[in-house]
Amino acid sequence: MNRRHFLRNVTVAAGASLVLDPARLTAEDAAPRPRANAGLLSAYYMRAHTYTLVPHQVREDLQWMADAGTNAVCVAILEQDFEAARHNYDFMCAEAEKRGMVVFAVPSRWGGIVAGAPKVPSVFTIRHPETWILNQDGSALDSSVSGRISSVNHPATLEFVCEALETTLKQWPVKGIIWDEPKTLVKDFSPAAVKKFGPEQTDEQMIQGNVDFYSAANAHIKKLNPAVQTSLFVYANHKPKVVEQLATISDLDYYGCDGRPWFDADGGTQEQKGKVLLGENGERFLTAAKKHGKKSVWLIENHNLKDADIPLLDKRLPEVLARGVDQLIYYYYPRNLQSPDEIMARFKAHLIARPGTILK
Repeated sequence: MNRRHFLRNVTVAAGASLVLDPARLTAEDAAPRPRANAGLLSAYYMRAHTYTLVPHQVREDLQWMADAGTNAVCVAILEQDFEAARHNYDFMCAEAEKRGMVVFAVPSRWGGIVAGAPKVPSVFTIRHPETWILNQDGSALDSSVSGRISSVNHPATLEFVCEALETTLKQWPVKGIIWDEPKTLVKDFSPAAVKKFGPEQTDEQMIQGNVDFYSAANAHIKKLNPAVQTSLFVYANHKPKVVEQLATISDLDYYGCDGRPWFDADGGTQEQKGKVLLGENGERFLTAAKKHGKKSVWLIENHNLKDADIPLLDKRLPEVLARGVDQLIYYYYPRNLQSPDEIMARFKAHLIARPGTILK
């Protein structure tokens, strides 16, 4: 039995309490069709088949997403991928289109300023130490997973990112850009930041540097193609001033947060306390997005799940899916799942049963 048929069977078994119709899972080319209250469903397809591409596996992956009602396939793009993996992205874009899904790009580790996959240093940042964020003592800020980080207050950083955006939008039929967890929400004592804000940077100035940067980058995206959707999210447990001030970023279509799909009091496997979608922390972002004329986005962090988390996932995921968020993002087969097939089969069952879903 191949993985596709296995997952169909397990999905029905794992989601039996949801009373799913197996016929809904077997249409080979069923394009997802959202209805009025469903919102946008996006899948993080992070680094799959970027250097090793097995065509039938990509087709099976994308069909899984389409069968679950996914609208956008989100692929991570490194600076190095513009040449090294160009044709692999061509293939994934073409196969997504066949299934009625669009492709969103997730700029990954560009300048060290954003997250994404994999966790590697930025070539641009390595080559341009003059752009580095500095600590107050003059030492370079260092990330344990991706090394140095370029300052969003340095003009060369914005120039580089805008050039990378142009390359992305020219090479592939990308319909959206997702800014994943900006890593520059820290005090910046680089010469460029001191020139802009002075030697004693406040929290508000630090945040404003990010607001200015992403507003400029988004404006460039809209200049290249006004139809491209822009999204940005940060940790759900950020301080209130970060939540509110980042919501003022201009030319931003979706604003929100990422976190576990449950309440903080539920426990479960958590990376950080309070980094959850349900409850006060997640709600703050929905309120801020609406206040500033933006649509909302939540990234459901379904990676690093243990089998002990399955009952909690089954209990709370329907609440997340029913919350009415304008764009929900989930990870397709993410890293570090104790039982990947069972967890993703259950996850798919909930996606299919979510309010507003219509599939062939």
